[in-house]
Amino acid sequence: MLDPSSFLYDQKAPVVLTVLSERVQDEAIIQDVSYASPQGGKVSGYLVVARESKPRAGLIFGHWGEGNRAEFVEEAVILTRLGFVSLCLDAPFRRPEEYEPQLAEPQQGDLQWIMDVRRGVDLLLEHFALSPDALGYVGHSYGATFGGAIAGIERRIKAYVLMAGWYSLSDLMRTSSHPLIERDRNETPPEEFQAYLTAMAPLDACHYIGNAAPAHLFFQFARNDDFVPVKDAERYFELASEPKKIAWYDNCGHELSAQARLDRAIFLCQQLGLAPPHQEILKLLESVPSLVPLAGWADE
Repeated sequence: MLDPSSFLYDQKAPVVLTVLSERVQDEAIIQDVSYASPQGGKVSGYLVVARESKPRAGLIFGHWGEGNRAEFVEEAVILTRLGFVSLCLDAPFRRPEEYEPQLAEPQQGDLQWIMDVRRGVDLLLEHFALSPDALGYVGHSYGATFGGAIAGIERRIKAYVLMAGWYSLSDLMRTSSHPLIERDRNETPPEEFQAYLTAMAPLDACHYIGNAAPAHLFFQFARNDDFVPVKDAERYFELASEPKKIAWYDNCGHELSAQARLDRAIFLCQQLGLAPPHQEILKLLESVPSLVPLAGWADE
């Protein structure tokens, strides 16, 4: 676990939001944006907001390692109808090269993600005059793993949805039998691999998720996830502070399912003070295309 001072930055500094372009989709505006990272470089993302109505709650979305900031955009467009504004961010390893300074250690990129999300909270509060009681975080896989660390640090987020995440990424890399992880483990010199795990371990979610209260936590897992075994999913949930709940999904894998999308919309509305989604919204959410990993990811 890192010293709490590792996560400090100047919250009072103005957020300089740059809008690079925007497009209209249905009843929403999708803006291609960037803002300065407390760790250096620029954060790239999409800001998704209703064309006419003022947002009443805000969400920050963290994508899976197989994706990028585009993962949740279709979902975020629909959620604008419920009163949400959404900030869909690129993790440091998915940002344009000109946005990202060279990072010397693997831990620095993961710490940068946590700090960039915290700065995203500043952005939503400053630009949309939202209350911290109306802020949520949705993370998938990578976003859910480090979302556990964020939950133990960032007190201005009321509700977290953690989808198919790990309680300890360093343990996963050390013990997983998944072919891609085994390949990386076998192809990396032992000393280098151990140094990598040692650098990652202080940011493992297990050190932080027990301190998430009073935030509400919603864990979503697939029973047939090739990456996250049931026992590891249960362990993540066990380590978390109350209030919390867990949901399991069948007939899907690490990408999760349409039902998971409906369940988290209902949860977020409940926790952030918005009216529950009506049937039209639920049908739209259900129709969002299934996730597909970025081209070439499985061959990397």
